[in-house]
Amino acid sequence: MKETVSRERPGQRFHNFVAILERMFAHQDGVAIASSLRVPDKDTGRLREHDVVIIRRTHHGPNLTAIECRDQRRKVGVPQIEAFAKKCEKTGIHHGIVVAANGFTSTARTKARALNLTCMELADADSFEWIGTVTIIGQFYNFTAVEGRVRVVEDGRKVTNPSTVYTPDGLPYTGEGIQSLIIDKLPSEVRKPTTRQTINSQIVIPMEGFFVIDNLSQRFQVKDITFTYALEIEVTERRITLHHYLGENAALEIASGQITFSGGQSTVAFVKSKDGVAGYVVSTGGLNHGVKIGDLPERRLG
Repeated sequence: MKETVSRERPGQRFHNFVAILERMFAHQDGVAIASSLRVPDKDTGRLREHDVVIIRRTHHGPNLTAIECRDQRRKVGVPQIEAFAKKCEKTGIHHGIVVAANGFTSTARTKARALNLTCMELADADSFEWIGTVTIIGQFYNFTAVEGRVRVVEDGRKVTNPSTVYTPDGLPYTGEGIQSLIIDKLPSEVRKPTTRQTINSQIVIPMEGFFVIDNLSQRFQVKDITFTYALEIEVTERRITLHHYLGENAALEIASGQITFSGGQSTVAFVKSKDGVAGYVVSTGGLNHGVKIGDLPERRLG
């Protein structure tokens, strides 16, 4: 039996990175980023794929900007520019951007201006003076078990099981937010592990205003809940990579690092422009982040 090996499509990593960058920049209200969006052709109705689409909601309806990602050895030429412009026209795209890994020919840039397309280059960089040596540290918290034991004010009565715990608002308590609370109360030495580890422990949390109603309809005030838990902490450390992101109206220096866990993924980036340096985090999964710059102490990111 042959083993099936999953391979990325040519240029997929470049495409994904451009999409992540655009998600970081799209922090304004009403702006969404779609990756690999398929849009119907006006003539044939056939779905045609755009690498990345920026969607701005206006009172006139959505305004669409499509991004074409070109990760090829040769410079982008006129034929690619013309083909993308025609594709945008037939799929109702309002503005097009071509991002190239190895630049554009001079005639391609001239053609792009004539067709109202924007040319951007995303190229590797060796060093930036403002960032120095940076390490991205990611921690992924995975709870494999959480159990709660409730203590109540009995006043001579006994709780008859089964019973239900209610919030001060009278809603059944589902334990929502308890995992984040446990992580916040972990000792500092536990919250900064350097290697993967498993923690089996418990925490007592006062639950003021919470109450229990048992199967005899008796109501009891809750003293506290003891949560016993098993927690796995996965740690990954990555050196940062540097890129120039250049266009006619933009000149950005980007320092980024991507971390992949068994249960999540995160990209952390610092972007320097004429307006200064901004930090961005795009995550899926339960990730915390730390940044280490040179010999300075590690700093936590939100």
